[in-house]
Formats: sequence, structure tokens, C-alpha cells
Amino acid sequence: MDIYQFIDSRDIRNYLQDIKYKFTVPETAFLIYMSRRATLNEKLDAWQEIIDTMPDCSMGERINMVEIPSFRKFLTEYIALLKKLLDIFYKSEKAVYTYSFYEKEGNWVGSVGKFEWVEEGKVFSDFHTAFSHVKKNYLDESFKKLRFTKQYFFDAEDESEKRLTLEMNHDLKILSINEQGILNESQTDLFLTFDGMWFAFPTPFRRGDILINRVISEKPFVLNDIHTWESKEMLENGYSEEDGMVKNAERTVERLMKNGDTSDMNYSGCYIGEDARNGFYIFSEVFWNYLYLERYTQPLKGEQRALTAIGSNLSTNREKRISEELLCNTVHNYFMEEHCRRNRELIEREYTSEGKKLAGLEVSEPEERKRF
Repeated sequence: MDIYQFIDSRDIRNYLQDIKYKFTVPETAFLIYMSRRATLNEKLDAWQEIIDTMPDCSMGERINMVEIPSFRKFLTEYIALLKKLLDIFYKSEKAVYTYSFYEKEGNWVGSVGKFEWVEEGKVFSDFHTAFSHVKKNYLDESFKKLRFTKQYFFDAEDESEKRLTLEMNHDLKILSINEQGILNESQTDLFLTFDGMWFAFPTPFRRGDILINRVISEKPFVLNDIHTWESKEMLENGYSEEDGMVKNAERTVERLMKNGDTSDMNYSGCYIGEDARNGFYIFSEVFWNYLYLERYTQPLKGEQRALTAIGSNLSTNREKRISEELLCNTVHNYFMEEHCRRNRELIEREYTSEGKKLAGLEVSEPEERKRF
């Protein structure tokens, strides 16, 4: 099996190939599950290949995962459950279908280029009609993903909310199926099995690298740490032995190995945000998921140029770190330059040449006027 096709990050994929990393059966199945690019049919075929060609194994119970005595049996039942949910989704019942698009948020002040689901508000009595409507009217739009929701009517005997969601890529190929209130308790445990897993895969990234996670944002950031790092890696990335994160690194990773789940597949980093009142600012936060990280290879523009200075301040080589003073002055310089550029753009767009002259601003005469 070519497991690498299910690793969405180009840099992690290449790194694991270079070091000839040996994947266990659970790791292989998990990476297939975590792929945001692979279609559901590709995943089903890959899991079936694991069943047919790889040795069986077990996994112990975790906080958010039931014990798996046989991984082959688990995958067989998991595949069957997904197919069952697909059949239920297409079945005509007392329900309505809606759709929404996964799009980049508007370019408003403070935006960090995140994606969000945008509901269209149209309602259909069956999936075929909803699908045909989208196919006819929206395929030329620039949405990243598409989600159909099957919303059940409330039952007098059962007032719990029930729904199914089907996500597709822009080519209208199914990516995933999810449910709420449809499955019984044992089926839900089976359905959520992969979400209860956590793995520490090696990555090629270092503290201070400028990276991007296109699953959550189109804007770059500076990496601070990845939650798979033990004390040795923390020290190699420029942390001090006295740092509390270094002292607790082994304990943290051990805890995650034992009971972590997909919500713990995290990293921390510094983004540049913008506030309508206070302007640009730097914020450090924990983000999800480190498997989607890639190096940012595009030229940095505007206020994002300050990321280079932030990365240099976090350099793994202490001798090459820039000082806090130089960092602050450089960041301030880039932020002010971008403010001035935008302000000049606004002046050029909103005010007449006569007004700009009266304000003492230099006014560029159009080329045609200069010839006379």
C-alpha cells in the first residue's frame, strides 16, 4: 500500500519517506482516516487492503476509545457502518436536505484567512433534487468543499435532534459521512474509534520555521513547538533546560500516547492578527492539527514580513537569535509600513487631486496629461 498518498502534508510525507519510517497497522489506518484530501471510496479501499494484506493486531482501551481486540474485525465493522450510514443518507424519509459551502472568510479587518461553512438557506425534500440543484448552479464557484445535511423532523416520541452530513470536494466526490442521533451506543463507539487515537509521527519542522496549515487558514505563522516533542527535541529546538515545558515533556507525551485523542494532535505558533481598533498584533495560540503543517514558500508581504523577525527571535541556534529590542523595532517597522501603504491607497482612491494638493501631498499626474 502507498500510505504516503494519504499524508496531506508534502513536507511530512517526504520526510517520512526519507527516514524510511515503518508504520504500524494502527498508524496506517489512522493516517488514512486523517486525510482531508482522499475521497471516502479511496479510504474504504485502503482500509480493505489493510484487512487483506497486513497482519492483525490489537489496541488497548483509551479514555475516548473502546478496546480493539482485533484490528481486522474493527476495520471490517467500521467499513460496514460507513456504508450503512450512506444508505440511510440517501433513503427517503421524514427529513429535509440543505447544503452549505466551505469558503474562506471575508477579507475583513482581523481576518486570518480561516475557512468557514456558509449555509445557503435552500431546503429540498430529497437528496437527488438538492444535488442536481448544486451541480447545475454552483460548480463554477470557488468553494473548497460542499456539505449536504439531512435534517430529520422531530418525532413526538423522540425529541432528540437527528441529522446526517455528507461532505464532498469540488469535484462532487464524497469525502466523509457524519451523524448525530442516528446510531445506538455501541455503533457510536465504533464510529468514533479513530477520534480516540493519538500518534507521534516524526516531522521535519523546527522552532522558528514559517509554516502554513491550509486546513484552518491560508495565512502563514511561526512555529513554536509541536506537542509530540520530548525533552531532547525541545532542547534541540532552543528551549532552556529550566523551561517547565522541557521538564514535563516526557510526561506529557507519555500521557498523550496513553490517552490522547485527535483533539490533542496540536502545535503552537505565532500568527499576525489585526484589530479594527488597535491595528496589527501578534498572538500565540495552540492549533490543530500538526499532520497538516507545510513550509510556507511564498514571499511574505505587508505585515506578514514581520514573521521573519519573529522566527529569528525563536531560532534554534541561540547565537543567531536576534534581540528582543531588534525584534520589537523590526515588527513595529513592518506594521507601520503596511499601515502607511494602506493609508496612502485609501487617500489615492477616496480623494481628488485638488484635495490632495491642498493637503500638501504629492500628486502623480496621469501620463496622458504629462504629454501636453
